[in-house]
Amino acid sequence: MKKILMGPALALALGLASGGATHAQSSVTVFGVMDLGIQYTNGDGGGSVKALSNGGLSTSRLGFRGTEDLGGGLRAGFWLEGSLNPDTGTGRPSNSNNQTSGAGTAGPITFDRMSYVSLSSDSLGEVRLGRDFIPTHYNSIYFDPFNANGVARAGNLTFAGAGTGPLPTGITGSNTVSYWLPSMLGGFYGMAMIGTGENDSTALNRDDGNFAGARFGFASGAFDIAAAVTRSHFNPTATIGNYTHANIGGSWDAGFAKFFALYNKVTVKLAAGTVRKNTAEIGAHIPAFEVGRIRVSYAYLDDRSDESLRNANGMPRNRDDARQFGIGYVHNLSKRTALYGTYARLMNGGQARYVVSGGVAPAGGRRSSGWELGVRHLF
Repeated sequence: MKKILMGPALALALGLASGGATHAQSSVTVFGVMDLGIQYTNGDGGGSVKALSNGGLSTSRLGFRGTEDLGGGLRAGFWLEGSLNPDTGTGRPSNSNNQTSGAGTAGPITFDRMSYVSLSSDSLGEVRLGRDFIPTHYNSIYFDPFNANGVARAGNLTFAGAGTGPLPTGITGSNTVSYWLPSMLGGFYGMAMIGTGENDSTALNRDDGNFAGARFGFASGAFDIAAAVTRSHFNPTATIGNYTHANIGGSWDAGFAKFFALYNKVTVKLAAGTVRKNTAEIGAHIPAFEVGRIRVSYAYLDDRSDESLRNANGMPRNRDDARQFGIGYVHNLSKRTALYGTYARLMNGGQARYVVSGGVAPAGGRRSSGWELGVRHLF
């Protein structure tokens, strides 16, 4: 990452351009990740794909962040961070209103990950306004051994809403206000967030895209545990409805290995019945060869949806369970550059069609698998 210190002349110029304000920006940091790999995925009964993939270890991104010291322990800040598709030279789409109608298209770079302004202090905490990850997704990042990336990510199962993919508020949220507790609380941490779909108050879907959530945890030494919940409103249809996602996760570094556990509970109230999916994952990081680590995980999705919800062949959806096994190795060439390899196998039950990230959906009840070899560079 590159930190740019802004001197008095530049600060004065910016101050004149913004109406005479003369507070100097303390610093602006440009940072990013480039992560590309060779990937092969196969969906039984659905075909296979050979591809140049991205984000197998860390999401490729470009970001800018900065802070200004306002005095008295108060700071102003901003964060702009957008996902990249370096294999095609494009950006990933964002969503403007937390609804399917607000979904963008891939192409220009958008700040789809984070885009907010903040005020913070060490004693009072931080308030953010803008776009950010929803509370439950932070647990997916920190307590999945594959950090919610690549063919073996837990998100192949845990991100699933009514179908096999995430709903609009499954990962990030737009138009949000959040409060983050100060860091000096003896290991306790937490945040709360609300977001709005910004619909006309006279519209039938006036509450669609509105959501609220919170995350609280405790970290001390080698131990970390956190619980989170996010609830989103959507008028019920055949594919979407009021959506609740709750999870609890933890990690423990035992020295010889770091262990992870994550449990997710999802409900979506569709017009024809309620989708209920519970997913549990366990995994570990095992140090290897002094500069590397082995990553392993096992996840199981238990579908407990209402009997009224059926597949196309008439079979109840609550038989659509799935299991996933993942293994990988990361070899650090330096503090910023790493080589990695990952393999994942996802076994579907019933008529489930869950798929490894980047893969082709298999036929109902069939297996999805994939491997990737890549390089990641931080800057």
